[in-house]
Amino acid sequence: MNEYEGRSFRLLKRFQLVKITTKLLKIKDKGFTKYIKESKKNDELLDKYTEFKVKNNAIDIVVDTKININKVNEDLKELNYNYNLFKLENKKSKKENVNQISYNFLTKYFKYRTFILISNRKKDISQFYYCKNIIYSKNLKQEIENLINTLEGLKYIANYNDKNNITVKTSTFFNYKGTNYYSGGAERYLVDLYQVSSELGYNLNIYQIAEKPFFRKYRGINVIGLANKDEKINASTSYVEKQTENYNGATKYFSSLHIYSAFYEAYPKALSPSIGISHGVAWDNPYSVATDGIDFWVRNLRIIESAKMCDKLVSVDTNTANWFQTIDYKLGNKRIKVVPNYVDTEEFKFVNNKKTKEKIIITYPRRLYEPRGMYLLLDIVDELISKHKNIEIHFVGKGFDKDINSIKNKIKKYPKQIFCYSSEPEKMYEVYQKSDISLIPTLYSEGTSLSCLEAMATGNIVVATRVGGLTDLIINKYNGYLIEPTKEDLLNTLLYIIENIEGQDKIKKRARETAEVFNKEVWKEKWKEIIKSFNLKEKSKNIDLIEFYVKDAEKINSKIIDKIKEELLKNQLIYIKSEKNIKIDKISGGLIQLVPFDEEIVTTAKKIYAEKGINLKIKGNIEKI
Repeated sequence: MNEYEGRSFRLLKRFQLVKITTKLLKIKDKGFTKYIKESKKNDELLDKYTEFKVKNNAIDIVVDTKININKVNEDLKELNYNYNLFKLENKKSKKENVNQISYNFLTKYFKYRTFILISNRKKDISQFYYCKNIIYSKNLKQEIENLINTLEGLKYIANYNDKNNITVKTSTFFNYKGTNYYSGGAERYLVDLYQVSSELGYNLNIYQIAEKPFFRKYRGINVIGLANKDEKINASTSYVEKQTENYNGATKYFSSLHIYSAFYEAYPKALSPSIGISHGVAWDNPYSVATDGIDFWVRNLRIIESAKMCDKLVSVDTNTANWFQTIDYKLGNKRIKVVPNYVDTEEFKFVNNKKTKEKIIITYPRRLYEPRGMYLLLDIVDELISKHKNIEIHFVGKGFDKDINSIKNKIKKYPKQIFCYSSEPEKMYEVYQKSDISLIPTLYSEGTSLSCLEAMATGNIVVATRVGGLTDLIINKYNGYLIEPTKEDLLNTLLYIIENIEGQDKIKKRARETAEVFNKEVWKEKWKEIIKSFNLKEKSKNIDLIEFYVKDAEKINSKIIDKIKEELLKNQLIYIKSEKNIKIDKISGGLIQLVPFDEEIVTTAKKIYAEKGINLKIKGNIEKI
């Protein structure tokens, strides 16, 4: 940026015209007509109702504009199910004493709801996931009851309507299919945050990106997948904005507090009250190259604007707060509260084995992918093993197939020295107790690593890069080793430690002393104070999981359907696990989900039902039906 450009940018900022400049840049990129159409659509008045009142376990019924709602109401008087009735309005609609909603309201707040549309339309409305179009007739009541008496029709009494929850918007918790839990630090953080919320009397739900909508549980936590219909997951701005619209539509009328994990998940419109979490500066990636000040501002617009949108910000390290202080002094200095990451020092106990050179275990206890430094380690494996045959290298975590295959290629070469596996969070202490050296070789996107603290608490020798919030934890050669994020530095440091393994006791003891300062109970109390500061009025409860194991979900008998319906009407989450693979899922929707028969069990069901003839090798009281 030259002197003239610099003065221009400062002038724009002084008169708060940066947003206008940004909009002009968007108009330049998209074209004026397209930009204006998008802005008009986003600025339309959608929220005509201060409350979106619905009954639990009731059918949502939307009456089309040309259908007389009074006649529909009369026809449904004897319906055997509760229902929520809405009238779709247009400009010519007469004001009636009913829940009148606009088509825009319908598209925003019914996107993931199951509902029946009473109309004269010949075709279904394709943009909704779960809309059943029924042509209005005198047999309306019977048609609806016939529908609900089928397995495919049960989803229309399965909307999740529980209010006063704390909800979290994040990118991933499970994978995009909802079948595999990611055991990374951000995910484990949310598991513990769920416990904090529960102790205060609030249920916490997690919403994430998905290939198609899903509803799962992990250790009792409700995890809900939101998808963009007919669009593949991508990193475009438009996709990000649609995901925020999806979350807002699903939670606005049901949540008492919104948590954005990370805080930039709030973009472009945060709901209030809200807390944004920074798990570390995650925008310091290899693509972070700005040519001038305006370029820097545009590239970081989502980051900066998102931080301003949140009512409160929590950062796990000082790095984020200091970065924001250079952008907006009040934002970085006043609004952000630093609540460092934590470790359960009772669970992760200090183990000070007198170590010899006979066998040394080096552990990489992290997400298996490039930002966490996995390839930094893989690149030096050959030289490490060639110089020291007495070492083992353990990759402990989960990742994508591509990254895991890179490790497997090394395992083929060194089958007795390289290992790759994952461990449940509650079992990770066993991993560290067997380890001598733990590696936290982050390249970018790092806060105060949970893995780093757990390794320190257990008395491992920690080698970490000087990235993100790791500098808040490690003082080089005092309580660990802080290195440059290069393979040369990693190799040289590891060689030094291996060759001097018997002289590391002071470093290990100091590592434990440091970890004790980051006690988990302190972290919990700080978070409780933050949540209490919002003065949430109503408490909330979680729902239970009920599992049904059947031979063929497309051919189950009416007795099983009735039992599923019975449990569903108690406001439970229902898993249906079919022994026969079902290629096209017409069953799932809301609280009823078709789940793979052999899917990993990550939540214990309150009740388990099994069709006669199915032998299950799982624990629990199984009722045959």
